[in-house]
Amino acid sequence: LDVVINAQGHYSVNERNLVNNSPETLKAAIREAAGDDRSLPLVITADANTPHQAVITAMDAAGQLGFARLSLATRESDGK
Repeated sequence: LDVVINAQGHYSVNERNLVNNSPETLKAAIREAAGDDRSLPLVITADANTPHQAVITAMDAAGQLGFARLSLATRESDGK
């Protein structure tokens, strides 16, 4: 399960862009992608310039939904 956050703090879940950046929208998208399986590994990949709060929001959403297998990754800035 992949959550990607771009440099502006916009989320996508499994390559599907979300309509807004609200925590509720993010949780709904993760719930939809995972179904009932909370044992799936969830990877949060953030651009090097992603606002810190966007990463914390994604981690919090995953935790609230019961995901225990959480990984973080970074990637070079889109504007490099």
